[in-house]
Amino acid sequence: MNYDNATLADKLHAMSELLNDVKKAVTLRVQESELIIDEQVITYCAQLGQKLNQRRKELDIDLATLELQTGVSASTLKRLFKDPEQVKFGTVLRVAEALGVKLCAAV
Repeated sequence: MNYDNATLADKLHAMSELLNDVKKAVTLRVQESELIIDEQVITYCAQLGQKLNQRRKELDIDLATLELQTGVSASTLKRLFKDPEQVKFGTVLRVAEALGVKLCAAV
């Protein structure tokens, strides 16, 4: 194929504009994602318990089923949802994992 320089330059310019549009869209998406993450920061331990219980309800998982999935007793699950500081950290992690919730430390 033989393109004249003007046609090739036009195509390159069009591709460059498309790439810039994609770059802007990705940048905007990252900024929106960072805002969402900031909104989900838990500042109090009780909030973690509430979030885990909310997730359990969203997934329509009753306490008995979650007890079977995690090996954590229903009474411990209730304490965890009320105040996670009252249970072992490993238990919190196990329940969070079963509910598909990622926990990470704030820096």
